[in-house]
Amino acid sequence: MKHELSHVVNSPAAHASLIVDSDRWDLYVFGVTPVGRDMFLQLALIGPRICTVTVRARAPIGNISTARGVLAVVRDWIESSHDDADQAYLELAVVSELAS
Repeated sequence: MKHELSHVVNSPAAHASLIVDSDRWDLYVFGVTPVGRDMFLQLALIGPRICTVTVRARAPIGNISTARGVLAVVRDWIESSHDDADQAYLELAVVSELAS
């Protein structure tokens, strides 16, 4: 694989996987950048096509509800991405916004 992300996606195991419809998508985190109260996660998605997404989430990232939220917004994007887009910017709602 000749790609700038090849060192990330050639690792032994994906950081996470999703099944969307009947397709398996392997997710690899290749960057986390803190900016103020937010974190920007850069993900490579390997499935029927190769995509990169940046997800903005409230810092800190290390809790299970944030991880589940990131997976949910990525899944939603994959499900709605019928135009074969290979890049996206996604935002994870703040937990208090999710409850309303």
